[in-house]
Amino acid sequence: MASLDHSLGRIAASILGLSVLSCSTADDAMDAKVREVQAIAKARASDARVQRGAATDAYFGDLHIHSRWSFDAYSMQVPVGPEEAYRYARGEAIPHISGKEIRMTGPPLDFMALTEHGTYMGVSASVDDPNHPLRRVQLIRDLTSDDPAVVGEAISSFMISLGTGRAIPELVSDEVVTPTWRRIVDLADRNNVPGQFTSFVAYEYTTMPDGQNLHRNVIFRGSNVPSRPFSSIDSQNPEDLWQWMERAREAGDDVLAIPHNANGSNGLMYSRTTTAGQPIDAEYAAVRMRNEPISEVIQIKGQSETHPVLSPNDEWADFELFDRILGRPTDPSRPDGSYARGALKAGLEMEQAGGFNPYRFGMIGASDGHNASSPTEEDNYTGKLGVIDGTPEARMLDNAMPTDGTGFEALPNMGRLWSAAGLAGVWAESNTREALFDAMRARETFATSGPRIRVRLFAGFDFTPADLGHDMLGRGYRDGVPMGGELEASTDAAAPTFLVRALKDPLEAPLERLQIVKGWVQDGRAREKVFDLACADGVRPDPRLHRCANRPSPPNLDDCSYDPTRGSAQMSAWWADPEFDPAQRAFYYARVLQIPTCRWSTFDAHLLGLPLPTDVPASIQERAITSPVWIAPAAQPERASLSDTRALTSAIGVSPRRHQAGP
Repeated sequence: MASLDHSLGRIAASILGLSVLSCSTADDAMDAKVREVQAIAKARASDARVQRGAATDAYFGDLHIHSRWSFDAYSMQVPVGPEEAYRYARGEAIPHISGKEIRMTGPPLDFMALTEHGTYMGVSASVDDPNHPLRRVQLIRDLTSDDPAVVGEAISSFMISLGTGRAIPELVSDEVVTPTWRRIVDLADRNNVPGQFTSFVAYEYTTMPDGQNLHRNVIFRGSNVPSRPFSSIDSQNPEDLWQWMERAREAGDDVLAIPHNANGSNGLMYSRTTTAGQPIDAEYAAVRMRNEPISEVIQIKGQSETHPVLSPNDEWADFELFDRILGRPTDPSRPDGSYARGALKAGLEMEQAGGFNPYRFGMIGASDGHNASSPTEEDNYTGKLGVIDGTPEARMLDNAMPTDGTGFEALPNMGRLWSAAGLAGVWAESNTREALFDAMRARETFATSGPRIRVRLFAGFDFTPADLGHDMLGRGYRDGVPMGGELEASTDAAAPTFLVRALKDPLEAPLERLQIVKGWVQDGRAREKVFDLACADGVRPDPRLHRCANRPSPPNLDDCSYDPTRGSAQMSAWWADPEFDPAQRAFYYARVLQIPTCRWSTFDAHLLGLPLPTDVPASIQERAITSPVWIAPAAQPERASLSDTRALTSAIGVSPRRHQAGP
């Protein structure tokens, strides 16, 4: 998600004294290494499609990356463009605003989406070309001025337009937008290496009414896409985006949108009403489910799984909170409607009352890195957005956050509040656009806060502990559903049973506990509960409290070392819900926590010789969160929603797995 808010624009203009760097991005300069890998991959790419649901491996990627071609990145002096974003994702080093090269410590990504902003697409990609027609526009001449004050005023004009949705006509013509969009599509196609590395055609729909975040990343299955993206200049209403997507799907490739950073939406992202304030109905729910099957629940600007106010009995809810309105960061963001778990519960209530559920979505993570990178490693964190936080000093020192009358003086350095997060995990049969996209549409996805934790969840009605063995995959798909699936039970069905397995990231700390988060409707109101399923060192959870007795030990904050014997490399659990009521609707998802490790800000403090900051935690518990499984009683009038879902998804060829139990 992007920081396209007026406040950051004013900071850039009045304090940082932005100077515009020039950068050439050779569109047809293809890396020789990529050409070689492409030739090999094409020769051995699989022709046969595996049946959806036979997902054999977890692939990790980032569906939310910006480069200099996004205007906010350009205005914050990010020096690199899309080619460097692809190089970084493949594990190579790229230039950085700090003057140093950056690269991932861990392995390359399996897939990525370059999500440049659709709003004013083409401006920052073309402005450095002295022969481009844009140079006839006075605002663009001001943007490239040698006078920082003139540049600042030009940036402020852009930011005001972005916040209001009122277009600068000369900058949204086909002459400006279409060539850059075609270059983005071509770059994605040329960097796509089936079986080795997947690159999606994508962009960000960036709408932010009154500073409240309603951004979406729009991801296409292929490259048969519209001639230009639908942006907030076309409409600030996401419901209009969905209608555009419906037409795009009919005319070309399948497409989905991923809501992100809901924690900064002030309750609008998962509202109980339409954008116009009308009650949600079945038609709205159907269109939303078809177009937004997954949601981003963790990224640089915090997590959107849940909030302590919404989940007071979840001891792990207070994790990487950034609960401010995105474009008005001195104002708190209303929790209700801003977090995924609350939306999942609201969806159950709507389904119980009206037979439709607009919030039956899966979970993913992403970075929202704006330096053409995915800065997810705590001990290798390189910031989000150019000069704002591109060095340890800019991130850590209080005087790095200017005071220009915007209200930022009341805040700590905002860069310190941002997280080194996150990644999308997708269970798929192969590393191809088609397989990964279909898995996302089927919601067989999970989110991580950065580490490549592999976590798997199956639900059924007759699993046994023996099914955790070597045939867990076959048994899970044959007699149950994976994450993202739906179970139908008869009113006298036994409690659902779950198979859950998690493997640590080989380069990261051990795992500390494995959990199930349950939500259900009782007396018309949704409730929630967290169950510990497995504990480190083989300790069993207390059967009454459903909690592991062991408490995690913090890392050594002097050197960030931790005791690797205090956790487990793998955790597995068979679990039957001891409180199941077959008359109740419910969802279940898995969450796995690492033992505590140092937060990136602690590493930076050590690097600079500073005391540890007191406004952010010194350590964190990295985690992974799966998509839910939904369970509903069968043979009841309100159960129509599942059959509605079948009809919706049959038209696009991919649907979540379903299983029915009972007579």
